[in-house]
Amino acid sequence: MYRRTSRADLARLGHVLAGLSYPAAKWQIIAHADHYGADSVSAGQLWSLPVGTYPDLVSIGVALGLLPPVRPGYRQQPGVQAAGADRAHADDGARDA
Repeated sequence: MYRRTSRADLARLGHVLAGLSYPAAKWQIIAHADHYGADSVSAGQLWSLPVGTYPDLVSIGVALGLLPPVRPGYRQQPGVQAAGADRAHADDGARDA
């Protein structure tokens, strides 16, 4: 027996849905998981998804309550660290001179 956590559930679903083309409708997600041979826990979670189209695994995790909802206009991770961005801009100025 293993401990179920949101992180473990999302990782397991990531394995089950690996190779799925997004965006995907609920029926496509379930069909892909069935073709993969998903375990009963994963299949049950995917069947509980609301009907709709999901752009990625994160949106599936949000719909299942495994991840907090993404706030509009909020970046999950910075694209470039601030110090790295300053250094990149300083290098651009040196090349232009």
